[in-house]
Amino acid sequence: MELPDEDTIRILITTDNHVGYNENDPITGNDSWKTFHEVMMIAKDYQVDMVLQSGDLFHVNKPSKKSLYQVMRSLRLACMGDKPCELELLSDSSRVFNYSDFTNVNYEDPNFNISIPVFAISGNHDDATGDKLLCPMDILHVSGLVNHYGKVLETDKIKLAPLLFQKGKTKLALYGLQSIREERLFRTFKEGGITFEVPTVRDGEWFNLMCVHQNHTGHTNTAFLPEQFLPEFLDMVVWGHEHECIPNLVYNPTRNFNVLQPGSSVATSLCDAEAKPKYVFILEINYQQDKKQPKLIPVPLNTIRTFKMKNVTLNEVSFLNPHDKDAITKYLIEEVEEMINEANEETKEKMRQNGVEIEEGSEEEGVQLTNITLPLIRLRVNYSGPTATNNGNKNKTIVNEMLDYQVENPRRFSNRFVGRVANSNNIVQYFKKKKPTLNKNPKPDNSDLQNSVLSNDDNSNGEFQIEMLVNDMLNKMQLSLLPEVGFNDAIKKFVEKDEKTALKEFIDNELSTEVDMLVSSKQFVDKENSDDIKLLIKEVKRANTTASRDTSSIPQNNSSEKPTKSDDNDIIISSDDEGFKETLKPSTRAPKSSTSMASSKKDIQGRKNKTVTRSSPDSIVISDSDDEIVSQDDGDEDEIVAGDSDMSEDEEYIKPKTTRKRTSAAKKPATKRKTTTTPRTDLLESFLAKKRR
Repeated sequence: MELPDEDTIRILITTDNHVGYNENDPITGNDSWKTFHEVMMIAKDYQVDMVLQSGDLFHVNKPSKKSLYQVMRSLRLACMGDKPCELELLSDSSRVFNYSDFTNVNYEDPNFNISIPVFAISGNHDDATGDKLLCPMDILHVSGLVNHYGKVLETDKIKLAPLLFQKGKTKLALYGLQSIREERLFRTFKEGGITFEVPTVRDGEWFNLMCVHQNHTGHTNTAFLPEQFLPEFLDMVVWGHEHECIPNLVYNPTRNFNVLQPGSSVATSLCDAEAKPKYVFILEINYQQDKKQPKLIPVPLNTIRTFKMKNVTLNEVSFLNPHDKDAITKYLIEEVEEMINEANEETKEKMRQNGVEIEEGSEEEGVQLTNITLPLIRLRVNYSGPTATNNGNKNKTIVNEMLDYQVENPRRFSNRFVGRVANSNNIVQYFKKKKPTLNKNPKPDNSDLQNSVLSNDDNSNGEFQIEMLVNDMLNKMQLSLLPEVGFNDAIKKFVEKDEKTALKEFIDNELSTEVDMLVSSKQFVDKENSDDIKLLIKEVKRANTTASRDTSSIPQNNSSEKPTKSDDNDIIISSDDEGFKETLKPSTRAPKSSTSMASSKKDIQGRKNKTVTRSSPDSIVISDSDDEIVSQDDGDEDEIVAGDSDMSEDEEYIKPKTTRKRTSAAKKPATKRKTTTTPRTDLLESFLAKKRR
């Protein structure tokens, strides 16, 4: 492709490459890095001015040597060359790369010959962990192959400074925000903790482009990033993390910017979103064109393995008998054969378009030997039987207790197609829908959750099971010093991220916090008898344990104040740095409570012999309608716990509500309760105040 003109900035956009995914598989192990290499070669063929990568370049935060080698090889082949980079950097890059020893963009380094710079943010798979919070993108940044920007060091106070580029008369302001836990980022936006620096020089001439890597749709009340949280001055947002490719710009009329969701470049799960065609995108920006309608060119990826998916409901097939297992198996085999033939024809057509010669081979045992890439096949089978019948009675429905359709073991069924499909262990996925019940108030049954899907899918990660084990262990042990959520996070880092020191660092940090709380007390420092000190520590532990079970005697900050919504037009502007103005996110800021420690202590003394009853923090949710924190009353329905900012998206669960009789403090047994933070300083202060009295 010819070079862009002197006033056009041409950008290749990609995200979620997941290099290293399933790399030990003998068939699909090389798919991820082969597609990434194709993406970088497209950037070279189209002679782009830069490559923009919106997170999850690697599938894990500790990639193997093979994955690192292939990525660095592709970057070196595509990005280094004699073609000069025509982008002029107008801003101070040290404000963006302040976390690194190398604060310049790589194409301005005289030691490198970079023709196509790559700007990338880190995602949730290749996030920073361990000592000094390093991630794979930091390794590529220090090697000079990638410009890693958008890194956040404090999640409660974020300042986003742009990289300002100019080519001819076209100006580009590039923003980036790394992946942050959804609940915490939601809270930070609502509290007004995110600041955007906006260039004031030649205001209105800049094309403001931002990369994010968050959930795009709402899984719970706070487990996603709403588009309404992003500022209106943006012209375009590149949304990573979502694997479904949407090959066009989606305009947001409320915030007045476009959203591009490129999707992943490799299928990491066998679902509907991954079955859609995958593209990378060429974005061309020119100062003469409408900023709301930039030129976007989707480029299909040819190395993508063909993926076919189909849903079948056995109850809708009239000639099948629920008890005839052989006939059902034969019918499903025919469906898979048809999908394989369709996938092979599609692969052949793609090879012909690319000029690749198809080598037809002989047939051995019914398997045709060719050089065609084996496809991915997923057949989802609803094997539930008839659910209900009426029997002519209009006022009464009789539930039919017929058995479900008899199906073959999913692995045994899938192994029939070894050598013909890439996923020969999990082709079929059986599932069934819950049958209606006559009980007006049905109790939740965990067996339905376990039996709803009977498949052999290797994509399940088991995070929910780990959390359940940890919660059960903590509830039995009744720990008083270690918070449950923090302990859960530490175990996840130890197991999933392979952080060997995660548990030690967490325990040391919590113990250090407890020691600081005690040392800060004058009564504790003045004690000379070691027995008295031990007794005080035991009493503090006992008080902390009591607080974790029953918080009736502990005043909670912010209990009498609710966050209020700020005016939609409330934009705070300051001039801390020359040439920039800071714009806090409007319409989502909520003032923090000004309740002081002194008022808490005074409140404790005033309620010496009183018992204060309040709802458990586990029942706090954030309402979408009024953006206020409300407490759930006891009811008959299940409660979705999703309001805690320290709880990751994998730590949300459904807790059945039960009705209990309230008893006095002396007769009421100790009830287990979830704690999300370490014991606060005001707890120790209130305890010491009681000791003084």
